Amino acid sequence: MIIWKDILESVSAAVDIHQTIGDTMRKLTDKGESTALVMDGGLLVGYTTIKLLTDRLIETHDFKLEIPYKNDILKVPQTSPVEFFHNVSLIIGEDDEKNITGYSTIEHAHKKLNELKFTRLNELLNGAGVGMIRTNTQFEIEFINEEAESILGLPESFLLSRNYKTLLTIDKDLDKVMDGETIVSVNSSLNFKQMSGNFYPLKIGEKITGLVHIFFLRETFVEAVQELDFVRNLYSDLQAVYASSQEQIIVIDNTGEIIRAAGTFLEKFWQVDKPEDIIGKDISEFSKKNLFQPDVFDLCVKQKKKVTAIQESNSDRRIWSVATPVYHEGNLEKVVILSRDITQEEPSFLEEKESTRMLTQENGKKGVNDKEKQLVYRSQKIDKLLANLKRVAKLHSTILLEGESGVGKEIFAYNIHMESSRSNQPLIRVNCGAIPEQLIESELFGYEKGAFTGASQKGKAGLFEVAHRGTLFLDEIGELPFNMQVKLLRVLQEKEVTRIGGVETIPVDVRIVTATNRDLKELVERGDFREDLYYRLNVIPFRIPPLRDRKEDILPLAIHFFEHFKQMYDIKKSFTPEALDVLETYGWPGNVRELQNIIERLIVLNEDEWLHREHVLESLYGEKSKRKKQLFVHDLMPLKEAVEELETQLIERGIQKYRTAAKVSEVLGVSPATISRRMKKKQQG
Repeated sequence: MIIWKDILESVSAAVDIHQTIGDTMRKLTDKGESTALVMDGGLLVGYTTIKLLTDRLIETHDFKLEIPYKNDILKVPQTSPVEFFHNVSLIIGEDDEKNITGYSTIEHAHKKLNELKFTRLNELLNGAGVGMIRTNTQFEIEFINEEAESILGLPESFLLSRNYKTLLTIDKDLDKVMDGETIVSVNSSLNFKQMSGNFYPLKIGEKITGLVHIFFLRETFVEAVQELDFVRNLYSDLQAVYASSQEQIIVIDNTGEIIRAAGTFLEKFWQVDKPEDIIGKDISEFSKKNLFQPDVFDLCVKQKKKVTAIQESNSDRRIWSVATPVYHEGNLEKVVILSRDITQEEPSFLEEKESTRMLTQENGKKGVNDKEKQLVYRSQKIDKLLANLKRVAKLHSTILLEGESGVGKEIFAYNIHMESSRSNQPLIRVNCGAIPEQLIESELFGYEKGAFTGASQKGKAGLFEVAHRGTLFLDEIGELPFNMQVKLLRVLQEKEVTRIGGVETIPVDVRIVTATNRDLKELVERGDFREDLYYRLNVIPFRIPPLRDRKEDILPLAIHFFEHFKQMYDIKKSFTPEALDVLETYGWPGNVRELQNIIERLIVLNEDEWLHREHVLESLYGEKSKRKKQLFVHDLMPLKEAVEELETQLIERGIQKYRTAAKVSEVLGVSPATISRRMKKKQQG
């Protein structure tokens, strides 16, 4: 509670009712004050201000006149709560003995009250990891708390007085906030930092004086729910933020009673209509009825750590859940469970357009299952990459996709095509490394009848012609034979082709997308790739990050492939939380393709209903029986081989003891990638 004593200013200027205008103005100027209390025989009768004195002076031009003053004042106990009254311009504070202790204009009181509220809210928000920025009506930043500086990675000195509206990337109209509207659950970014939060109009009385942005870093979403003060004091704000993320928050106390539900309620999972139907009930009531399995609350309490699991309900819903224990002074206080329905595809899965026509070709095979072109991700890296790809796809520029083998370059090419104005036209895929050198020219450019021995008597249109008005995806462009590169360059420059054995040029309108897992610039320097073609293709390059650099995508990808193969083979299986931990800590040198193959192998080769950690370890690193048990080298061998053997034994023993490559890498003092690479090499050997 804020009291008047927190607001009042000390009385530094008091004048007699008979004082002249000139003397009073001189006194106020000397003291640097704008207001003076007016006294008559020691009694307070009113107040005067620089403005009142100046207005009277303009009217009379006489400094010797007695001062004008106002008496719309109100005396209040200095310890009473701050509240405002009509027809009052000045507040006078008094102590218990009716002595004057200070004063405040109503305008100053409103401003001081807001500052105190901001200060106290700032103390709360800093402790909860929440940023706060305040602007004036011109969107100029007037205040930024320490947490906001930390989140944005920018100092207060840089941000103050800058236009927040121009700095911020946001798809909402902030002018509406200045009109009095509150905007909640808004995603925005500044300095490459992704944020979620709310915008509020800042009011003094009935007048809007600016806005307040309260926000937090999106990547700390899961950890943020553990901040108890933040949950308790900003619950209403977080409710809207959680709902916008399409995730459900369930809070269960240490006895198992469900005490709070927030966010998107999963009614089909609980088989009730509203969250109020589960509040106050024991979580065991639902698990004992076999409503869902496993019980992540029970697992979390028993293991005393964060648990990740896929829960299956008897209503055929599949829920990805993360249960996090919250301790207070060493005792379990509650468990916070973050859940998302993965039965259907989520917003982070790019929804495919209803394709009216798609033509693909790979090594002579036509037709593609559109489901295989689905892009599954959760990482900010892919989110940012897709935003750029979507913007470029609307144009007709040539695009070069670079990345390691298995990162999914073909899927990105497909999404470029579907986001372009050519989405209703053919998409043709050509693997430049898979077509024999002697056939690639006829495949790309076509031939006339009788052009060479074995040629069709009807002739054949090349892939450039087939892709007319559509997109031609040249995969593995670095494998294109050198003698074909100059012919491809001519087609790109002239936008026309000539069939083998023909003389007539055929105009083509084709959008070119190329992909490679090789360093084209290095190939150019070695003389294996034409420099002029390289610059023709390298108009807008994009590098697709490997899976090890976007570990947030491993779990959703694994679930996606898991569901796909379960449906394909009509098999019911589930992962244990420990098995998912192993998948998330593996280095994945083969990227998404390797992950897909491992998931299929786990489903097909294991008879158990539950896939455990050992199943995953065996698929990734080889059978346990093949691992050496003795941590010594007894026989003579080259020193290099002995060192490698001992290192491998250490890593194997570490995996058995600590279960995750991340923990083993920490203990052995090497990177997780080194652990994965050594185990992969051992498996292949």
